Amino acid sequence: MRKVALYSVLLVAGLVASQFLGGKGAGVVSVLTMFCLAFIMIRVGYEFDIDKSRPRQYAWDYIVAGTAAAFPWVFCAAYFVWALDVPSWEEALLLGRFASPTSAGVLFSMLAAAGLSATWLFRKARVLAIFDDLDTILFMIPLKMMMVGFRWQLAVAVFVIVVSLWLAWRYLHALRLPVNWQWMLVYAGVITCV
Repeated sequence: MRKVALYSVLLVAGLVASQFLGGKGAGVVSVLTMFCLAFIMIRVGYEFDIDKSRPRQYAWDYIVAGTAAAFPWVFCAAYFVWALDVPSWEEALLLGRFASPTSAGVLFSMLAAAGLSATWLFRKARVLAIFDDLDTILFMIPLKMMMVGFRWQLAVAVFVIVVSLWLAWRYLHALRLPVNWQWMLVYAGVITCV
């Protein structure tokens, strides 16, 4: 329960501090945001384990996570077009991608903070949260194509994603690295620098 309170206080403190910055220090905020995001993603993924004997179950989980990511996105975009008079669907879809909620990630974080990491629901929420993040990345590619047209760089991005997923599937837990929070800070720093 202390983690829930700590995360909530940090979230509110960040929101309050951002109001006093008034757009100043955007570079510092961007680097700190990338660092914190890297730390969170490492924390989410380092215990992630895939049962390779059940790929059909993961395919179904991916469909569930995809619809959980797509429906709020489309509903937010429709709201922007019909209620807020955003001039184009392309712009509304881009805004909606960042405005739509990702409930699996929030559920996963709150279950972990509440000490329920040994439950079936926690393991399922972790899988859905990771697939939800993957969907977010994959949904951005066709959205980018709608906005700027086909570019060869987008094909390179798809290739990098597919190769990364294959490497993760093939070599999951093959490299044993320390996973205490100090090392995760180091890993997050390396990712941010790259």
